[in-house]
Amino acid sequence: MQKSTAPKYILKKHGAQKLLPAVSTSDNKASRGKSLILAGSKEYPGAGILAAKAAQRMGSGYVTLAQKNIPAALLENPDFLLCDLNKKSWSDLKFDAILVGPGFGVNDFTSSVIKELKKQKVERVILDADALTVCAEQNLFPLLPSWIVTPHVGELARCLRVSAEEINQDRYKFARKAQELFQCVVLLKGHGTLIANQKRIYKIASGNAALAKAGTGDVLAGVITALRAQGLSATRAALLGAYVHGATANLWEANKRDLMSMTASDVLDYLPKVLFILRRRVEKTTKEVG
Repeated sequence: MQKSTAPKYILKKHGAQKLLPAVSTSDNKASRGKSLILAGSKEYPGAGILAAKAAQRMGSGYVTLAQKNIPAALLENPDFLLCDLNKKSWSDLKFDAILVGPGFGVNDFTSSVIKELKKQKVERVILDADALTVCAEQNLFPLLPSWIVTPHVGELARCLRVSAEEINQDRYKFARKAQELFQCVVLLKGHGTLIANQKRIYKIASGNAALAKAGTGDVLAGVITALRAQGLSATRAALLGAYVHGATANLWEANKRDLMSMTASDVLDYLPKVLFILRRRVEKTTKEVG
């Protein structure tokens, strides 16, 4: 991580490589972590599917997608587990990290989940999308220090009760204000993604306008959840997740694909390629040193 002006840092490729979880021949599905995804709904089924697939792509050994009224379309996804929350409580499920929010609904149920996670002091929690709107409407701040929130500018504006225009005029300032409000790791999405913890603000040196599509944020949330499930700290999971997510868009452009054409599903497809490039460089450097 190359320091710019204290306390701001820039995460580039070399720094991201150092954050990659190790891959071992002794790995198994249990050791890779269990990700619980509370996302999607009858109105927005795609949000849950994208987040669950992203968690798988990022290495989580088990992924469970839980929502109410499981639609038939979800049954066509055999790679992750399903849980109908009308029939079973999410709190009865085993998980190492949990994501709440994408397409999940702004309602009392979402609120009850967040409150219970706070009450039980669950450490590895990621809140995105609808969960953040619920936090803003019901003033559920502060959160636990080990949690991660992933707002875009509009969501952060609602939480801080300012305009999106104000935030865009000084993203560093409002990332710091957001961290002071949430009291956890804040990932402010958008051009020049920022990640703020109690000590520093990091800027991610990857990404471009190709990511300006619905669903790409759901993918990012799933990626970060998988990294937390595998044991990365909140800050490291946010940093690596954001870098890899942005790097898919850079690779898309490098492969001579127009920035207007990338979709959230393309981000999923490009994740393995980005990870291969990062890990190959790490292995090459290790061999050279040895």
